[in-house]
Amino acid sequence: MKELYDWVPWFKELGEQIAKGGERYLIDRAKTVAWKADGSESAIVSYGDDNIDPLSFVYTVASLTRGGATRNRVYSSISNVFELSSQLDLELDDGFVFPTPPGINTLFHSSGKGDPALLWRLFRDAVAGFESVKPDQFEEALNIQNVATRKLTQVLFLVNPYEFLPIDEQTLSLGLFESVPKRIGLEEYGALIGRVGAAFPGCRPYEANLFAYLHSSNQLRVDAGNVFQVSTNAYDDGSDHWEEFEAGKCVYAGGPGDKRKYPLADAKRGDLVLVRFGRSEGRGIGVVYRNDYQGEFDEAHRLHVLWLNKERGTLPEMTAMIGFGRAGKTVDSFRRTAEYVPTFGLLDLLSAEESSGFDGSVGDEAADEGLPLNQILYGPPGTGKTWRTRDLSLEIVGEAGGDGEGNRTTFEELRFNPEDGTGRIAMVTFHQNVAYEDFIEGIRPVLGAYGTLAYEMRPGIFRRLVEAATKRDRERFVLIIDEINRGNVAKIFGELITLMEDSRRIGREDATYVTLPYSGKRFGIPKNIYVIGTMNTADRSIQLLDTALRRRFTFVEMMPDPEHPNISRDIDGIDCTRLLRAMNERIAVLLDREHRIGHTYLLDVNTIGKLSDAMRNRIFPLLQEYFFDDWAKIRAVLGRNAFVTVKSVQDLRTDPDAIEETREVFERMPDDDPAWEDPGQYRLIYEGDTPSEMDVS
Repeated sequence: MKELYDWVPWFKELGEQIAKGGERYLIDRAKTVAWKADGSESAIVSYGDDNIDPLSFVYTVASLTRGGATRNRVYSSISNVFELSSQLDLELDDGFVFPTPPGINTLFHSSGKGDPALLWRLFRDAVAGFESVKPDQFEEALNIQNVATRKLTQVLFLVNPYEFLPIDEQTLSLGLFESVPKRIGLEEYGALIGRVGAAFPGCRPYEANLFAYLHSSNQLRVDAGNVFQVSTNAYDDGSDHWEEFEAGKCVYAGGPGDKRKYPLADAKRGDLVLVRFGRSEGRGIGVVYRNDYQGEFDEAHRLHVLWLNKERGTLPEMTAMIGFGRAGKTVDSFRRTAEYVPTFGLLDLLSAEESSGFDGSVGDEAADEGLPLNQILYGPPGTGKTWRTRDLSLEIVGEAGGDGEGNRTTFEELRFNPEDGTGRIAMVTFHQNVAYEDFIEGIRPVLGAYGTLAYEMRPGIFRRLVEAATKRDRERFVLIIDEINRGNVAKIFGELITLMEDSRRIGREDATYVTLPYSGKRFGIPKNIYVIGTMNTADRSIQLLDTALRRRFTFVEMMPDPEHPNISRDIDGIDCTRLLRAMNERIAVLLDREHRIGHTYLLDVNTIGKLSDAMRNRIFPLLQEYFFDDWAKIRAVLGRNAFVTVKSVQDLRTDPDAIEETREVFERMPDDDPAWEDPGQYRLIYEGDTPSEMDVS
């Protein structure tokens, strides 16, 4: 059982090694870690040496824990590179239960814009302990873009899990505080750690964190009505084995030759175990995690527990003298002991929340920091909106953290099956022909017996998802609507558009229901369904969307990122980041910012052949669509290179009296022209005129 915490000394040692080695030490070693199977670099090293800070490094490492080849490769490599003596069982998934951020948001700077010196000071202080951290440094770190309470406290916990605690949805599920605030001061953070610590007397923050995670993910439900007692006098020889119990995260009874029939096999996952020595000395309280005895008795078997309380206390009355058995009246004795009152208070609180159906980790706006119930990702084509929905949906359902391939596999495993209600992520694409009857419910024709035509009431994907989410109300569900602005939203959602509002979800104070017109069912939308839409701003149907959804959705802009780490800076001397930036600056001047070219058009383009293919078959046709074949503007965007050829009237040998002498005729360069693979033609795009000097005549 203690192997579940092997990550604690491993991360602690890693932090100490980095703090001791310093900036150059981390920079040099971060570059040698086997981040990717193909040997390519990770985002942690792609922004230059100055931006390899320890918090970004640790958070990136924590994001690569889903299992399989990535985890084995990265963690083995880090152990070797940093010469760590702490051991990890890389095959044990349970040994990697700690905050695992999505791989898309692991850096503590935004595209290289951060404060590495501040992060290093905060990191070194965190390694030393909570008391060493300065309030101003803590608050300044929260000012960094894309950093809030959850992210900062999670990384501090990873740096030093002995003294810090993540203030996130998992900890929130314990019911000890109401929400995860976006910003807190260091004093308030310390108070929250103290509040959780008081509920787990004698336990370390990493022990409380594991219990919180297992509770919030429904992997462990405490049955406070099924309680056992065990004596630390394990071999009935008068010896107190509490230190072994505590360190090994386990209890046991009976030694060599012990013939007594202890009911050790009766204890199941989630049952409580009260630990005592003698008849009046309490030692602690644990909850069963795994029971080796459920096969057969063996002296080496153990009852593995998560400790909720490791305080010693004097019981107010004598207990039964038994090595292991049902607790009986011993429960009352422990309940009335001051050292154990906080534990039973926590268990009573969790029990009350479960019986009321409340789950702090699901659907609570304040708890879901950065995760609104309804959001739309919008921006020009090629900015990764649809790709982002995959990682965002995995983050929402709590399954993010793998590499690209790992996330893709997990996403497919979690896809919602409308026939049997399994899975948690549904995805639809709106278009002009999608209707209410497809999305919610409607009467649809079916082929009956002997080829006759019949009709049936058929529920749509959204109604099926709502029904599944209502039944499994402790899990989060996601509906991805790709190209949401291409459908007639008012027609597709109908009266349900009102129910989408956060305040009208089931469980809210203003919960609202409607009666569906076809089935007559009473219908409401639960608060554990998240909706993510994508919208292409270059599509002119965007204007139809604003009035219908603006109030009910959070809009998240996604614009081109020329500095994306997977955009090549040197293809036969061509800097694709400058290339993309130059084209987009000109498009913004000649048209508008909403029609710029997304960075995905140039992702993983690393040869002149691939660049030529992207320009001829993807980017150039997009420019033709943008400018309605206004070739002069297309030519201006391309820096007047050879991709657009120009011929005068005289060149065409036409009647000069019929056409203006100054008129020019533009043509696209033939696809087989070798100039498509001429590096000089691409450099002309960004080495030519500035936007203000463009000539489109």
